[in-house]
Parts: sequence; structure tokens; C-alpha cells
Amino acid sequence: MGRKLSILVLDDNVDNAESLAELLAMDDHTVSVAYSGQDAVDAYRLRDFDLGFFDVMMPGKNGVDSFLEIRAERPDAKIYFMTGYSADDLLMKGMAAGAMGVFGKPVDLPGVLDAVERAA
Repeated sequence: MGRKLSILVLDDNVDNAESLAELLAMDDHTVSVAYSGQDAVDAYRLRDFDLGFFDVMMPGKNGVDSFLEIRAERPDAKIYFMTGYSADDLLMKGMAAGAMGVFGKPVDLPGVLDAVERAA
């Protein structure tokens, strides 16, 4: 196992957010959870995260727009998207701005853990 990471999980579905956060915390990573895009932006303003997992489709500020706002202030932010919807235009915009990749929902947990391991 690599170094322990500081990770932010963004999802408006509380159960999804908490489940992923719990899984990542079981590997001794420090995990914070945000339930809105603005909360995620605010969290990045308060601290650095090594990695983020952002839901794409959410009420209010979506995950891609949140990522773009964060990248404007923190160009080295490393964020993966998670989506259960066909949001090709949004995802293309996020990937063009430097997102690390996309996980479909339900999330491929071994794939997420592999991404975390590579980041560590």
C-alpha cells in the first residue's frame, strides 16, 4: 500500500457518498464528504486534497462545473468523475480540463481502489 491520501467524495446521494467514503477510510485514507457542488468548492478552498471522486449530475452546481471552478484555483487538483447518466457533453468538458477519468455508476469499487492506489 502506498501513502495515505486525503480524499474528497462529492455526491448528492448521501448513501452513495457515505459508502464510498467508508470504503476509502477502511484503507486508512482521510476522507471528507460533500453533498453539493458548492460544498466541494468550499472544501477545496479550505484544504488540499490528494484526490477527489465527484458525482456529475447533481442539483445546483454539477460535479463538472465544481471541478472547473476548483481547477481555476488549484490547477493540480486530481479528480475522477462518477455518473449513472449519459452526460457526454459535460464529461468531455471535464476531461478536456484535465479530469483523471470517469467511473460509471454503480461505481466499480475495485477500479476506484486501483485509482487510489496509483495516486498513492
